[in-house]
Amino acid sequence: MRREADLRRRLRALHTLAEAVGAMKNLSAHHFRETRGAVEPARVYRDGVERILGWAGATLPAGDGPPGLLVIGGELGLCGGYNARLVAAAVRRRAELGPGPTIGVGRRACAMLSRRGVPLARVYGAPTSVRGIRDLLLRLAEDLLTSYITGRLSSFDVVSSLFGGVGAERPVASRVLPLEARHAEGTPAVRYVRPQQLVIAAAREYLYIVVYDLLLDALASEHGARLLATQSAESWLDDQSDTLRRHLGAARREASTQEVLEIAAAARASR
Repeated sequence: MRREADLRRRLRALHTLAEAVGAMKNLSAHHFRETRGAVEPARVYRDGVERILGWAGATLPAGDGPPGLLVIGGELGLCGGYNARLVAAAVRRRAELGPGPTIGVGRRACAMLSRRGVPLARVYGAPTSVRGIRDLLLRLAEDLLTSYITGRLSSFDVVSSLFGGVGAERPVASRVLPLEARHAEGTPAVRYVRPQQLVIAAAREYLYIVVYDLLLDALASEHGARLLATQSAESWLDDQSDTLRRHLGAARREASTQEVLEIAAAARASR
């Protein structure tokens, strides 16, 4: 009876855990679909901003300071492998660039970076939804731009995850600053605003949409990794529950057999 009670208790614990994992899986699936739906409009908008940059000839020249690095990592649980791969790529990139300021997004990834000996000038919580990206974007882009200009940084790279499908993301490094002059055909006449104002506005908007695009890809990668992890967890929990049910059935049969034997023994003793 004691073994049977223990098995029932473990089954209840697995059932509770399975409900929690299922809830995390459903939430990640919702945010994953939402994120992938926002990617295409962001790419179209980015193409338009790049054309305006070409028309305006916008530039943000390199300074004579050290190179900066932005690392966009994860905030959620059940993404240990995802964060580990990203942090390893960020550590390699920081070593290639040499000393300089590093900004981190995602507290879990930032904690791993600190343990790997990479000092962080600033840490942000990573967004867990598209709405969270919008809440973070302006603050992050402004701080990145301010750090680049005031520190006279020579460049600013970003290490983030490129989404290639659920469980198929990979860390990539991209350079967002300096902004080189571009030339687009069919340059329209600029009216109602001074050319320099257009250059500044175009450069700022370009930085916003580039960072937004990178955050979208990173968020899709993180939720994709979490979906894969929760699916694996659900499979493991199902296997464990099936095993416990078999053991519970065997324990009940043993208990029933023992009761029958005890009844039979008592009946023989009473004759």
